[in-house]
Order: sequence, then C-alpha cells, then structure tokens
Amino acid sequence: MERKESDKKIKVAIVEDHDIFRKRLMELLGFYDTLDLIFTADSGELCLKFIEQAEEDRVPHVILMDIELPGISGIETTFQIKEKIKDIDIIMFTVFEDDERLFESIQVGATGYLLKDTPIDTVVSSLKEVREGGSPITPSIARKLMGMVSKPENKGENESDIIPFDLSPAELRILEQVIEGKSNKEIAEVVFLSPWTVKTHIKNIYKKMHVNSRAAAVRLALKRDVI
Repeated sequence: MERKESDKKIKVAIVEDHDIFRKRLMELLGFYDTLDLIFTADSGELCLKFIEQAEEDRVPHVILMDIELPGISGIETTFQIKEKIKDIDIIMFTVFEDDERLFESIQVGATGYLLKDTPIDTVVSSLKEVREGGSPITPSIARKLMGMVSKPENKGENESDIIPFDLSPAELRILEQVIEGKSNKEIAEVVFLSPWTVKTHIKNIYKKMHVNSRAAAVRLALKRDVI
C-alpha cells in the first residue's frame, strides 16, 4: 500500500525564543515540500507541552532546538524529551561553538549540532540525514568534537577535574544532600555553611548542569552517575 504524500514528509518542530529568527526559519523551511512543520515554540516548557498533547501522527520526527532558552535550557528540554520519546531526533541549533554545551548535548541524546548561520539548504539536508540515521554536525563543531575525544587521558588528575559538569568538591557534597531530599536549611547544618551560601552553591550547580530545578538536577545527576 502506497503511503500518503503527507506520510513521506519529515515532520519538523522549531524551538527558538528569538521571534525574528524563528519566523524567518519557519518561512524558509516552508519552501520545502519535503517538510511538514508541526509546531514552533519559544520555550522548552511550551515544547514539552505540545509534545505531551500531540496526537501520534503529529509528533515531530526532528526538532531544531535552541540551547539558550528562557526557563529550562534546550539541553534540559532535550533530556526530558528523550526520556519520554526516544525516537524523536533533536538537532541543537545554536550560535555557540562551546565544548561544554556540545558534550552535554551529546550526553542527553542530541543527534546533531548545527550553528545558526548554517545555510538553509544544509539545514534541510541535515534534517534528511538525521532521519536516515546520520548525525549532522557543523564542520567547525566536528573539529572541536574530534579534539575532545582525541585528547589523551591525564593520569593523576584531581577528582574534581574528571567530575561531569566540572562541579567542585563543595558543590558535589551539596548535590549529594539535594539528592537525599534535604532542604537548604538541613544541608547548611550538614556542610556547616549558611543557608544563603548553600542557596548560592545550588544556583551554581544548576548553571553548570544546565537545569533550573532540584528535580532536574537530581534526575541528571543520577543518569550521569555524578554521585
């Protein structure tokens, strides 16, 4: 039985908080009849809501995901999506050539990593590539990735140097207490710091882990075996 034309199209979603860039990207992708734009969202929260409420035939195949989003980051949004629907491919779409963001994007399940100045024809071919099992990456990003994986292991590194997210020993200890479900006041009593200092450390932990809640930090820490 021959598939309907709509079934052959790549279902795409855009998550981007910059209105002008998002609208321009929508306009450009609209010229390609091989694509079906399912939805656009200006935040990770809205993206998750759309996916949760979508009918099965309106779930996107590929999401172009901005990393720097208001509220939860694109990395955390990607993590949550992949936890629920592993078949959705996510291409991080960013202006940054950032080693840490690249590494974390891969760790949470992103399939590709493109810069926002990538020509639209290349973006569209990347959407097709990812549906065929590939992992499109901007050439400059690919070079960074090769540099990361080819670095020799350094023996005798301090423990804090090999901890994911580059957490300090103090932050690790506080994160351990967070995982145990303790309040800021209870953590302060354990680590002999003021509740205000504990709160500051937790904010730094969120920033390094690219999350914005205790639940997200705990989930990612357990997934990555940080503690």
